[in-house]
Amino acid sequence: MEGELSGRMTLLEQIVSRKRLEVEEACLRRPLAAVEKALAVAPPVRPFSPASRADTGENFPGIIAEMKRRSPSRGLIRDPYDPLSIAESYRISGAAALSILTDGEFFGGSLDDLAAVRKSPAGEALPILRKDFVVDPYQVFESRAAGADILLLIVRILPGDLLKQLLSLGRSLGMSVLVETHSDREVEEALSAGALMVGVNSRDLDTLEIDLARGARLLAGLPEGVVRVAESGLKTHADYRRMADLGVDALLVGESFLSASDPGRALEEFRGIVD
Repeated sequence: MEGELSGRMTLLEQIVSRKRLEVEEACLRRPLAAVEKALAVAPPVRPFSPASRADTGENFPGIIAEMKRRSPSRGLIRDPYDPLSIAESYRISGAAALSILTDGEFFGGSLDDLAAVRKSPAGEALPILRKDFVVDPYQVFESRAAGADILLLIVRILPGDLLKQLLSLGRSLGMSVLVETHSDREVEEALSAGALMVGVNSRDLDTLEIDLARGARLLAGLPEGVVRVAESGLKTHADYRRMADLGVDALLVGESFLSASDPGRALEEFRGIVD
């Protein structure tokens, strides 16, 4: 029966179902009261300032450089996978922030990866985004306790008032909150919930297909005053320039960097600093 159910579920539904079980197990191992107590000794929150604008008015979006061992769309991406080394290469190469996948089942990460990077020179210098499938307040508290500065919330998996609840909780802990969207309706939901930083993922999390044109259209339509973040499918300097021309504030990029022998140099090539 379980196999038949998995066969009928989309990948995103499988991930969310698994995540809810993980939260239940985590609460048993480490009750919420213990996590809340750990907040008192958590590293301080760092603000996220993604974009800079030259005197000419030209936009230079910040790069949120991602770390992950594997993904459902690509399988194994990097082996060996050394988060500390990758984080340092990103820092040297000018990343604005670090994104760390903490999902274990589908991406091969862990919250321990984030906590370890936070204690490193790169983690001391750059704000850290916990990238995961957050479906419960418990995960917000544990994210901050581990040292995360930015929280990812995905509109598609947060029904009803849950998005607004988690957004408010993250802010109450001092965190920046990146609200991820995939469609016009989801953008409207993000803005209605009060999102100040909206990500547009060009990858459909159900089909895993990428549509950069759709992503560009949604980003261009975001109102002034909202921090705009482009996600997924961005590989070349031409992609960087295209997003910059749209007025995007930051780009979240991972696979194209991690597939290179030197992720830091790949980041520099993406930004156009080196050929």
